[in-house]
Amino acid sequence: MDENQFKDELKSEVTENSGELSLSSDESDIEKTQEMSSITDYSEDDRPIRSREEFTELNSADDLQQTRLMNSVSDNSARNTSPENTVKRRKKRRKKTQINHTRTMGQVFLGVLLSAVSIVIGVLLAILSINGLRDFTGMAKTIRTAEVTIDSSMPSDKIVDELYKNGIINMPFFMKAYINLVGDKEKPFLTGSYTLYSNMSYGSLIDTLKSPKQYTQTIKVTIPEGYTAKEIGELLEANYVCRAVDFENYYKHKLNKYDFEEAIENDPNRLNMLEGYLFPDTYEFYVIDDLKNNPNFDTTHYAEIAAEKMYENFDSKITKSMKERMEELGMTLDEVIRLASLICWEGTDEDNMKGISSVFHNRLNDPETFPSLQSDTTYTYINRVIRPAFASSDASRMQTFIDAYDTYTCEGLPAGAICNPGLAEINAALYPSKTNYFFFLASKDGTFYWARTQEEHEQNIIDAALREENDER
Repeated sequence: MDENQFKDELKSEVTENSGELSLSSDESDIEKTQEMSSITDYSEDDRPIRSREEFTELNSADDLQQTRLMNSVSDNSARNTSPENTVKRRKKRRKKTQINHTRTMGQVFLGVLLSAVSIVIGVLLAILSINGLRDFTGMAKTIRTAEVTIDSSMPSDKIVDELYKNGIINMPFFMKAYINLVGDKEKPFLTGSYTLYSNMSYGSLIDTLKSPKQYTQTIKVTIPEGYTAKEIGELLEANYVCRAVDFENYYKHKLNKYDFEEAIENDPNRLNMLEGYLFPDTYEFYVIDDLKNNPNFDTTHYAEIAAEKMYENFDSKITKSMKERMEELGMTLDEVIRLASLICWEGTDEDNMKGISSVFHNRLNDPETFPSLQSDTTYTYINRVIRPAFASSDASRMQTFIDAYDTYTCEGLPAGAICNPGLAEINAALYPSKTNYFFFLASKDGTFYWARTQEEHEQNIIDAALREENDER
């Protein structure tokens, strides 16, 4: 079938149907009239069909609820929904809205709380930092002065607590952290009493407590010829220059700072290695006021200064000509000093010291006949210095030192000097008188007796004793 035939058949069917409709319309007019009458009998509220004005009003954009009603009319599934389901759905929406609102308020409150806490912490940290900076630098602080006494044995934390207790610092934990982080562990705190101020920085406080205190008052101390190192230390302590025990540290062992130390043998039986080199003279020292009030005040630094003054003075006194003379005699500097120390305690003036020196030189040059120098002065050193240096329980070791210094037991010179000789005694040791004496003695009145043999010496002993008896009468 072509397209034209299909169109002709469609037109004929439409014509037939329209005729049928016209016939049936007459029969149904009465029924339609009855139905229209029944419609007018409904009340306004019960009418299922609404007027155009109502329809327009229901679909107005200003009333969303009525719009929803019209939508429900056009939607069969919506008309079948019960009112109860609608109410439940509204309640769920309200409940969900309330939950969301509660969560939002909680988040807002938490945010505000965290912000407040952050602000408070920030303010506190700022205050802490400012106060810490003030304490660290000492700036903008109330000025206080305090006399603080510390001991070198105190730990640094305790020293800081002492500063806090005296009002010098306000934040001890800051200073402790500073010392632990940047403090010089090699340089210890020093014992002493210090005048400190609260406007001093941490660095200034630490430097003050670690640096030797400066004193202004001085005193002149004369070291006599023939003093032992122990006696010199006691003299310095009596004049508040330093403690004797601190001074001992600078003559007990070699310092390896001076050329003259090269001539000193490391004899294990030598009690005080630098005995003999503390040159006798008049020195000016600072008076350590703290030592007056505190006998345990650490004076190590000042003892070192005192000892070095004496060693430097000694070094300056030994001339080139003296060293040349030592070579002529075939002696070392240390041997000359040990000999000069014996001469110092035996002689009384330049003449008899040179005579005494000649006796010792003659014996040293004839060791087979005279192996020992036999100087009674070494007994004095043994009793004054060696014996007190040892405990009674260490008798064996003490005896070893005694034998090394006893010139009736040891051969030649003692192990170490027995005192600190002056320039006159050193020159006497270098330039003895030319004699053939091997013995000497002195009576109580200072008269010297010289002898070439043992027999002559024994006779001199008798003569000296008779002289003393006559003097007593």
